[in-house]
Order: sequence, then C-alpha cells, then structure tokens
Amino acid sequence: MKKSMYYSIIFMFLMSISIISCKKEKELDTDDITTAEDQSQGEMTFDLVYAEVNEAAEDLGLKKGGFPIVSVDSSVSPITMTIDYGTSNYLCKDGNLRRGVILVKWTGAYRNPGTKILITFDKFYQNNNLVEGEKSITNNGFNANGQLSFSIEVSGKITTPSAETFTWKSNRTRLWVAGANTASRLDDIYEITGTGSGVNRKGVAFTSEITKALRVVLSCSHKIVSGIVEVKPENKLLRTIDFGSGACDEFISITVNGKTRTIARRK
Repeated sequence: MKKSMYYSIIFMFLMSISIISCKKEKELDTDDITTAEDQSQGEMTFDLVYAEVNEAAEDLGLKKGGFPIVSVDSSVSPITMTIDYGTSNYLCKDGNLRRGVILVKWTGAYRNPGTKILITFDKFYQNNNLVEGEKSITNNGFNANGQLSFSIEVSGKITTPSAETFTWKSNRTRLWVAGANTASRLDDIYEITGTGSGVNRKGVAFTSEITKALRVVLSCSHKIVSGIVEVKPENKLLRTIDFGSGACDEFISITVNGKTRTIARRK
C-alpha cells in the first residue's frame, strides 16, 4: 500500500514536470520567437524590395507588356521612377507575389559617390503583406579597401494578412564586396552591419544589433545567406538569430536562453 502511494506521488511529480516543460516550450514557440521572426521578415522584405528596384532601374522604363510597368521621369530632379504591379497579385519572376506601387527617387547613378536614393510605397503588398514606410540609401564612396560603402536607413511598417502589425527601423552600413566590376547584378554580394529597433506583432518593443555581418547574395531568393543578429525585446531575454553559414535556403536558427530552434523564414 505504501509502495503504491509512493509510485503515485512520483507519477504525479513527473507529470507536473512534463506540464511545466510543455508550457515553457510553448512560450518558446510563440512569445520568444515572434520578435526574431519579425526582425528576420523586416530584413528580407526590404532587401527583396531593393532587388526589384535594381531590376526596374536596369529596364530604364522601357519594359513593354505585363507587370511591373516601369516609368522613369528624368526631366525632374531628383529623377523619379514608378514600379507598378497592378491592383491584383502578380507572380514576379523571383517567385514572390506583389501588387501596388513602389516609388523611387534618386539624385545620380547608384555607383556615383554622393548619390542618394529614396524608396517609398503606395498600397504596396508583397506576399499579401502590406509594406509601408521608406528606405533611403546614400553612396558614401570608396573605403580604404576600395569597396563602395552605402548608408542605409529604413523606417518600415508591415501588416500581415491576419492584420497583425510590426514596425521596424534600422541604420546600416552596406559594403559592396563582390560584383561591382560587372554589368550583371546577379553576382553582386554585400555585407551589412548596424543596429535597429522596432515593435513586434505582440506590441513588444525591441532593439537589434548585427554582431556578425549579414551577407546578402542577390542571386539567392532569400538574399541573406549568413550572419548573426542579436535581438533584445523589452524586459525579455536576448534572442540570437543565425542566418546560416552561406547556403541559399530559407532557414534561420533562433537561440533563447541556451535553447535553439530552426525555423523557415516568412516572406
């Protein structure tokens, strides 16, 4: 009888540990992951937008038929460009759905030191996420290693299809480390450093810092192939986002309080 009671107590104790463990794992799956997901999506969203701007600029507004419809007005200063995807989702050749308009202004050629570029949006959706805000790019000229350096500032807001919203700001330095001497943009590779901040989908404020330069490969559909970002939500533990070791895939690893989980990036 005593032995039976003893095993019953042990069983109840083990069950209580299991319940607590499940609760902690659930918290890691939701609360702990949200900020890291939003940070990652913000990075990728604006990198994909910039890739579209690059391609549209190469078309010089001469594209005929289909979307996007690109128009350039060089009679004004700064020069303006409109990239119109129409009012219904259009499947772009990079595999992403887009609708609405990207608006661009620039003062000179991208490669020219001193050039400034401003990107804004008009009812623009990417994969059914409403993208608002602006991205500015300033060409700082060549660094000591002969690489072009750019200052990048983003003030963005993304609203998901389920009406969840997060905001994101960043101040970055982008180095053009490969592909600068060719006409094709597909061999372009950049390294990005800097800091950021925002408010995630659950209303939690956070700050972020790139502790290992993000490597952006324009030929990769997900753009960022390596690098580490540390994200600190307000009153919560530090999250470390590892974008991998160079493979072109959608996976990132998120570490919170010594626990690591691999997830697929959202677009």
